[in-house]
Amino acid sequence: MFTERTGGSDLAALEASATPDGQAWSLTGLKWFASNANGSAFVVLARLPSGDVAPFLVLWERRDGARNAVRIRRLKDKLGTRSVASAEVEFTGAEAFLLAGSGSGSGLGTMMKLTNASRLGVAMMGLGVARRALVESLCYASAREAFGRRLIDQPLMRRKLASSSLEVEAVQALVFDGHLGPRLRLAPALVKLRAARLGVHAASDAIEVHGGNGYIEQWPVARLLRDAQVNPIWEGGDNILCLDVRRAMLKEAAHEPFLERLAAAVEQARPGSGDLVRGRIDDLRKAITVCLARPCPRRRRGCIRWPSSWRTSTRRLCLLEQAGWEQRSGHGDRKALFARASTPTPTWPTTARCAALDRPAEDLGPLRRPCRGSRHALIWAGAVLS
Repeated sequence: MFTERTGGSDLAALEASATPDGQAWSLTGLKWFASNANGSAFVVLARLPSGDVAPFLVLWERRDGARNAVRIRRLKDKLGTRSVASAEVEFTGAEAFLLAGSGSGSGLGTMMKLTNASRLGVAMMGLGVARRALVESLCYASAREAFGRRLIDQPLMRRKLASSSLEVEAVQALVFDGHLGPRLRLAPALVKLRAARLGVHAASDAIEVHGGNGYIEQWPVARLLRDAQVNPIWEGGDNILCLDVRRAMLKEAAHEPFLERLAAAVEQARPGSGDLVRGRIDDLRKAITVCLARPCPRRRRGCIRWPSSWRTSTRRLCLLEQAGWEQRSGHGDRKALFARASTPTPTWPTTARCAALDRPAEDLGPLRRPCRGSRHALIWAGAVLS
């Protein structure tokens, strides 16, 4: 529990306090927004007598079996995630246990480990919303007819669905790498930044695909959009994540292992498929060197662009790496198609999120499907959606 009446991300304004009480601690304070308020255990941030901030474990019951001094003051009437109880929680001398000290590192370090793990969970929720929204869109477009054809057969709708499929597949590779790949300091912030925002965009696109039906609560996509809105807020908004990335780069040089991870992913890709992305890694390294050499105010203003650029390169590299594994294992070319569609080429270098959808048909290479001379996005869209 972070958020108090004075704010959530600004730890300097934290009011909850804890004092030693025998083998435990006595915690007092009010948390303004606490999710899963009906849980049996809470991790609560509070200020130590020394002024430092540390996380504490607070159980619903005390060690002697009596009820702990935890009181639910009011349930929150929220926009979404209404199936998860969120409330104002007050602690009045509650028994608490310090989650820092000998063998566990500093309080702030422990808190960041817990926060990064939670960020990956939020990223998975954003991805889950995006995939559900895509499935609902594909099913609806396959059944709904307009202008004498199914929606999925309409050129612009087909391109929209193909673009969404590519984006979801790329972010899925990014999220899975965050969970199963090396534990990097920067990865949770970058993964959560992209996946949480994708959930909102995908749910909004699903409502558009459904038209007026999507705006009615009888269809599931309205709830998807309401539930997705909280993911960019949970565990830090976009600006907080960007500042966290900047702080980790300055104090821990956390960008170095991250860039090494990107370079390792390129080596796992199919020969020749990651050449341009490899050059992008070199460009990122040079840009970071220049930005870190700037005075602090300019460096702070520029930090918002770093995660955006990194997450684009990272998801492409994760797709390329997974495509290489899929082909070496004999599981087909599905990932390769998505990787090819999301990666720029020398003749089509672009910043668009799904650049290949607008390339000529000849760029499909060995993945090209039989067609009747069509040279536009429908070829890519047909390959992806099939």
